[in-house]
Amino acid sequence: LVSPAIAEQADDPNTFQVETTTMKFHSGKDLQDLLSLRGKFSEFAKSGGIKFSSRILVPWAVSKAALPDNQDWDVLWIGFSPNTGDYSKTLGYYLEHGDAFNADFDAVRANVGTTLMGGEAVFRSEARSGDGVGATLFRTCKLKSKQTMDNAKKAMVAMSEKLKAGGSKGATFFWNPGPGAAPSMEDSFLITRWFPSVEAWGESAMAYQNGDMSKVEAGVNRVMDCSAFRLYLNYPFYMRDR
Repeated sequence: LVSPAIAEQADDPNTFQVETTTMKFHSGKDLQDLLSLRGKFSEFAKSGGIKFSSRILVPWAVSKAALPDNQDWDVLWIGFSPNTGDYSKTLGYYLEHGDAFNADFDAVRANVGTTLMGGEAVFRSEARSGDGVGATLFRTCKLKSKQTMDNAKKAMVAMSEKLKAGGSKGATFFWNPGPGAAPSMEDSFLITRWFPSVEAWGESAMAYQNGDMSKVEAGVNRVMDCSAFRLYLNYPFYMRDR
């Protein structure tokens, strides 16, 4: 399987629709209870032929004080569709037929909040993503005065290429907040890096530490101000057949 954020790029190879939902586990429930529902969700998704894939992200090195809101949650559901039209069809199918599995999900978790975002591929990785645990980095960024998103992309491509030369298998994406985004995200966007395994994240971190990143780092800093990275463990939930 390719990276889920790449796998859902169909109509436009560089853009896709993202759904993020924060979830809070009920007392006595945990991640394994949620992952045990993968089979039931797969049956639901395949019966509707929906163009949608999903992952579960678990905070590992994350300060919630750095997040755009102060909601209390345990895991982050990430859904991908090729475009907004396919996402709306998925949502419509869920609203009509979701009772088939809603009770099982509701027994495990409560949804805290949902945000829609527009995803854009900045740098692709040739690495393959399997059924194991991956790693995902997020940071919140804002353009500096007179800078453009095109400049931001060029800076991150240079950074990603430098990391790849050092052995990184990470892919880079921009996520632009849409409906449901916190007010603090106004004029901001997310840079997210996806790795096929936790070990691959470690290799990328070593590529950064061991390489001379001063030039590409200065290029990024000229264009935008960014927060520290937040690290999540990344669990596959559903990947549609292609």
